[in-house]
Amino acid sequence: MKTYFVVTGVVKHKNKLLILKKSPKDWNYPNRWSFCSGYVKEFEAAEDTVLREIMEETGLKAKIIKKGKLFQKDDKNNGKSWVIKTFLCESNSANVRLDHENSEFKWISYKDLKKYPTVPGLKKDLKVLNLI
Repeated sequence: MKTYFVVTGVVKHKNKLLILKKSPKDWNYPNRWSFCSGYVKEFEAAEDTVLREIMEETGLKAKIIKKGKLFQKDDKNNGKSWVIKTFLCESNSANVRLDHENSEFKWISYKDLKKYPTVPGLKKDLKVLNLI
């Protein structure tokens, strides 16, 4: 099983969470809903990575308001292990401009998340931030 280090940015705006639907061509969990996330580049701080990924994937400028604990999520179906650092971020804007990685977005309440087929570990992202 290979291990990857990624960050996740849970973006909120006026008590709504931003979720993104991965492109049908995405090699990791196509057509599943997720938060902004991405691989940490060599010598890049996790904080810089999450803000860069949010900007690249959504066009939103965000700020970090809380850091979650590091956790690991194994996906035996795909033979991958994810080491994840989660951040709660806030944006003053709801004007999302998607890039090629995602096909849709929605601003939802916490309780509505269960209505969407998500990537593995999404609820854990919220738990490490003490949001659920």
